[in-house]
Amino acid sequence: MYKKFLSLTKNLTVSLEKGLNLFTTQENNPLYFHGALPLYTFWFLIFSGIMLWMYYIPTLDRAWTSVNYITSLPVLLKDANGQLLLKNGIPVVAAISPATGIPYGAVVRGIHRWGAAAMMITTILHMLRVYFTDRHRSWRWLPWVSGVLLLIFVLFVGITGYLLVWDARAYSLVVSTQRWLEAVPLIGQGLSAFFIGGDAIRDFTLTRFFFFHIGGATFIFWLIWMHFIRLHEPVVTPSRAVNFLTLGFILVAAGVYPAVNVTNDLIAQYPVLAGDKGFIPSDAPAQIGYLVDVIRYDAWYLFPYYLMEKVGVNWAWIILGSATILLFVAPFYPKDRRDNIAEVVEAKCTGCTFCSLDCPFEAITMQERAPGSKFKLIAVVFAPRCSECGICVGACPFQAIELPNTHSKTIEADVLALLKTGAQ
Repeated sequence: MYKKFLSLTKNLTVSLEKGLNLFTTQENNPLYFHGALPLYTFWFLIFSGIMLWMYYIPTLDRAWTSVNYITSLPVLLKDANGQLLLKNGIPVVAAISPATGIPYGAVVRGIHRWGAAAMMITTILHMLRVYFTDRHRSWRWLPWVSGVLLLIFVLFVGITGYLLVWDARAYSLVVSTQRWLEAVPLIGQGLSAFFIGGDAIRDFTLTRFFFFHIGGATFIFWLIWMHFIRLHEPVVTPSRAVNFLTLGFILVAAGVYPAVNVTNDLIAQYPVLAGDKGFIPSDAPAQIGYLVDVIRYDAWYLFPYYLMEKVGVNWAWIILGSATILLFVAPFYPKDRRDNIAEVVEAKCTGCTFCSLDCPFEAITMQERAPGSKFKLIAVVFAPRCSECGICVGACPFQAIELPNTHSKTIEADVLALLKTGAQ
């Protein structure tokens, strides 16, 4: 039943991809670059993040202002002693001339924001495509499991990005995260203290979030390496047309809807900002102890908080925890029968390395033979990585590799049939 479901989703997915070929060329079909697009958008985040890093100040009283300076928008005012000016307990905010901010800073921040949204969306689409086409099970378990870890870390890094803005929403998210962590039995209080770096929110807390953001992004690189380690020449760059199309979408979104901290309250105080109503709204500066009544959630990074608000902390843990476990065990069910693992005929193997070079899953290694042998190397098959695809059989010019249950003539016929299908 489950395999029939995967067979149905595979046929539907392939039909969708072929359908899109009617509107574009096969070489520029974006659906064929579903794995390369998340990595491509990740580079946008790296470069725009470095530019934002140059001006961001991770302290409680300057983080929000430094973000506004980047986007040439209102800043918090201070008195002659360097203390924040307050009116009825609320920091006084003043608009600054765009000329004193960073040129195109709002656009750079918009690229970072929309690039982050694009990375999460393309990552989920990539996982759905791999799952629907049944390319996640058996020997492909490592790319799938590392992909699930990538999804978790992309989510984690994205959430910490929201916290760094340090507006009212960020503070509410921090409080919600503490509630979530404290619900963990036995170690909950410790996790909550570790998250904010002590028993109260201080300047060090934002420095900690900044480290989580940068450190998490760095760890994503290591996970990407693990994701690719068993793939032979994976596609890491979309075609030129898809590159420009993706770049265009992000730039247009960043230019039309740059990420700036404009709120209705600020517009009421400073009518000059009314023209910025169309921008992505953020909240006023964070105030310790003040929680906003309504938190604005996005669908790609803040859905765990939305779920927690709707069903409560414990049910959110159960739902998200169960979903994560199902993702991790997906490659191991149902278990395929593996009785056609490639075998090396030692007497025929010359150690030419053709089979190991062509194997797409790094399942064949070349090892030294015993002293005195006619040839120096011999191919060795690592069974857990073998996909029984027969590529090594076709690559070997000496008929030194066989699939025990498939004749080489059958493999040749299958390859010719696939080539014929591709040509059509």
